[in-house]
Amino acid sequence: MALDRPAAAHLLRRAGMGGTNPQIADFFGLTRAEAVDRVLDTSSNPPLPNWSQFGGLEDWQAQEAIIEWWVDRMISAPPTIEEKLMLFLHSHFATARDKVEDTRLMWNQHVALRQFGMGSFRTLLEKISFGSAMLIYLDNESNVAGAEQENFARELMELHTIGHGRFEESDVVSMARAWTGHNTVGRTRENNWQYDPAYIFRSEEHDHGQKTLFGITRNWDAKETLDELCFGVKANEMSDFVARKVFQFFAHTNPAQSVVDQLAANFRANNLNMKLLVRDVLLTDDFWSPEARYALVKSPVEFMVDIMRRCGMTSEDESVRWRMSLMGMVLMDPPGVDGWGQNDYWLSTAMTWAKSNWTNNLKWRADDRNILQDLADLTPDEAADRVIHFFSIYDVSRQSRLQIRDLIEVTQRDRRWAMSYEPFAVGMFMPEVQCA
Repeated sequence: MALDRPAAAHLLRRAGMGGTNPQIADFFGLTRAEAVDRVLDTSSNPPLPNWSQFGGLEDWQAQEAIIEWWVDRMISAPPTIEEKLMLFLHSHFATARDKVEDTRLMWNQHVALRQFGMGSFRTLLEKISFGSAMLIYLDNESNVAGAEQENFARELMELHTIGHGRFEESDVVSMARAWTGHNTVGRTRENNWQYDPAYIFRSEEHDHGQKTLFGITRNWDAKETLDELCFGVKANEMSDFVARKVFQFFAHTNPAQSVVDQLAANFRANNLNMKLLVRDVLLTDDFWSPEARYALVKSPVEFMVDIMRRCGMTSEDESVRWRMSLMGMVLMDPPGVDGWGQNDYWLSTAMTWAKSNWTNNLKWRADDRNILQDLADLTPDEAADRVIHFFSIYDVSRQSRLQIRDLIEVTQRDRRWAMSYEPFAVGMFMPEVQCA
């Protein structure tokens, strides 16, 4: 089935950070498979910068610089899956600089997510789990035999692999024992008591005894637990959990179990390849269904990036970290171990106020940039169509169109001087702009 413009726009809202009208036109007429394969092709994406671009700054300044770099990359990147998948993985493997207190470690994790995020989930899981940022964030840096720290063990299962209710408390104990000794160097006499966050395995701090995990008794070690979660007795539950989360992030939040079962089966058959899992999700009929259109509320970063791109803005034009924080989101600082939520999570009085405040500020800059000018000389219907087209809404609801049209009609009559910015500001609050 060939894509019409509404379908192409839907794909780019979900697989990317929203598509511009020229980008949507490039996908018009492609089959679903052709369009999905195009967004999965990241070969034209620019390379990552070296840490040296950020390393000369104070730690908090480095985080701010990375956020600005990332936002600019999202704005300018071609319409591929990479940035949206990065947002998913960043939330799935939630880690916060606020606790890690080392932006370089956060950058190392970010690079690992990009390098391994479209390959084997088992490999990705190992790279992130053994990374210093995650070990510190979930307290495994101090997990030693005889004084086990269970945070990492619990979240590895509950949040990263199999989900809540699919393991026993005794499994948490055994998992923690299996991960004892997998620490960071910390402060030692050998390094003159300077803090060293590098990963280290301390055999003398590892529990080498027999442990019963998921009903299997053996001398478990860390990597063996990852194999068991991914390929052993928990493989079905792990594939169900990951497939469901990927579907909910890219399609909608209420998948049928039969759809998840098929996605999970394919995920296992494809050796847990994340790129192929995302491809399967994007090719389900559910993804393209009318019920899936505008079914997800945009996160603050999705909302801001889409608008900034349309206005020709970059991070130099906006205090992106501060603005996003007011809306409830700071990249590299998720609010908890479970990352960010969806839909209702982004709906609150405070977040609406923050969006409104940004909109009121942005409309003046849109006016200065001559965005949506000359609307005053058009009919209300023509002006409404211009606003809707500016935001790349090809399947606008009758209600949204009437609201824009009526606002324009009143403004033309009573406040003609405000026609250079008011329709733009109201357009930003159309449901079709707030949702993906």
